[in-house]
Amino acid sequence: MKILAFDTSMSSPGVVILEVKRNKPTILAVSHVKTDAKQPHGLRAEIVEAWATVFIARHGTDYNAIIREDFQGRSSRQNHPVFSAWGAIDQALNKFGLNFTHPAISQSKVKRLVVGKGKAEKDEVEAAVRRLTGYAGEFATDDESDAVAVALAWAIENGLIKRCV
Repeated sequence: MKILAFDTSMSSPGVVILEVKRNKPTILAVSHVKTDAKQPHGLRAEIVEAWATVFIARHGTDYNAIIREDFQGRSSRQNHPVFSAWGAIDQALNKFGLNFTHPAISQSKVKRLVVGKGKAEKDEVEAAVRRLTGYAGEFATDDESDAVAVALAWAIENGLIKRCV
């Protein structure tokens, strides 16, 4: 089972390819891109789309699940950049005939399933990701480990792996 999961923001989206074999999750690839908040949203969205397009082109299109973290902003000012990044990733996926296969998972649900509490801190999420995957490599940003957490949450919710505390 191969899962493609995105932690989507405009400033630094992350992505992971997570493979689950015999209840064991393994990180196959992880990446992120940083955009400059001083640049217009349109340009930043194109940067995100180009990054996602290159990532998918490099790693193929054979996924059993394609998912992302949900976002609930309080204002259009908060929502617009995130939804622009969502659209950019949608565009990249569509170039390969791909779409998100499952509903987005809320941030609190990701934390609850992976860490055991819905208000976990970034370092707790990364530690849980490492425990569940055995990953010893570097995460360049929190967005990379967050993308892995999204994939793990989906795998836990769907009975592919068990959460270890």
